[in-house]
Amino acid sequence: MRIYHNFEHLPKFRNPVVAVGSFDGVHLGHQQILAFLKKAAQRYDGESIVLTFHPHPQQVLHPERDFFLINTPEENAELIEQQEIDNLIFIEFTTTFSQLSPNDFIKLLIEKIGIKAVVMGPRHNFGKNGEGNSTTMREICAKNSIEIITIPEFILEENKVRSSKIREHIVNKEFRQAELLLGHPLKKN
Repeated sequence: MRIYHNFEHLPKFRNPVVAVGSFDGVHLGHQQILAFLKKAAQRYDGESIVLTFHPHPQQVLHPERDFFLINTPEENAELIEQQEIDNLIFIEFTTTFSQLSPNDFIKLLIEKIGIKAVVMGPRHNFGKNGEGNSTTMREICAKNSIEIITIPEFILEENKVRSSKIREHIVNKEFRQAELLLGHPLKKN
């Protein structure tokens, strides 16, 4: 897996298919997105790309909150690589970056990456104030001939698998439950 730390000096990707998100913990829901991403990239005879952020958007947008990462960015990168993803792009998340409109964000992905398709979960929000969602993404991408692949939320034993729920289990020292949702052992930071 090739790792890039900004939008500068990216190569010309072959038919890039992208998934965007924080991917903290690379839990079972993330793994489902990555599996769809790989399949879509194969269908396009292209490359799979995960676009993620550092620092985590919550750390920038809500520094007053008691927020912690499940894994370090390096640990998440290792877990993403285990899913056989071709490329990982870390973007510095700043307050300025957070002000991009959903339309400008998609334009940036088109300009810098040349996206052909986007894989996203049903709860993914993006752009200024999280105004972008799967409907917004579909509308913007339709104008640019980009396919949107929206996948269902991953549910395990009637539990929606979310990073926030995993953090809650960690805080409550329910490590077995956290690992069940992660689908892998917790990293010991």
